[in-house]
Amino acid sequence: MPAALKSRAGLGETIRQFSTPKKVRKTAFIPARAEDNSPTPERMAKGDYEWQGKKRIKLNTVSALHMAGDIDGDAVTAAKWWICDYVFANHGYLDILSDVLPSDYVKGDVHTFAISRGNAAERIGMIRDRLGLCAHVRLEMMLARELSFSAMGAALYPALGKALQRGKVSAQCALVLEQLPAAYTDTRREIRQRIERNAAEKGLVPASAP
Repeated sequence: MPAALKSRAGLGETIRQFSTPKKVRKTAFIPARAEDNSPTPERMAKGDYEWQGKKRIKLNTVSALHMAGDIDGDAVTAAKWWICDYVFANHGYLDILSDVLPSDYVKGDVHTFAISRGNAAERIGMIRDRLGLCAHVRLEMMLARELSFSAMGAALYPALGKALQRGKVSAQCALVLEQLPAAYTDTRREIRQRIERNAAEKGLVPASAP
């Protein structure tokens, strides 16, 4: 085993090195680069995007018509009713709860769910019968598929110019949306009267209309 070193040579230098404060090298703080969450070129090429000047942006056709003064608030509300009924009837889901459920809320089951979904499908069908198939197709393209006016015009009127396509479809959509609140009012009245009539024939207390 080697003998222990007894020499103090170099000890003073070592003590000075440890006792002398070292210079701290400051490094520049580089913030994290923000992630680019903008739509991809492939996404912006789809039919629900439209050119606005030099930018291609996603447009909400109902909001665009409302901001332009072509439709009123009742039409906007009716459009929300229609798309809720359409999605619930065709896909079986609905997200409209904005408030906390009351403490005495009774949870439904598969049967009440099926009845509610059938009621939504009935309302969509009755409104289609009232406004016509052409109006229903435009509601589907505008609200369900969320197509822009340009994409709708290209699909419905391919032989026309782009400006005429967009203007024609925009006017048609505004007309359909303006008729939608009255169609919903008449549809609900007809359903309520039918419920009351059936209840009266059976001697029952009528339930509220869907």
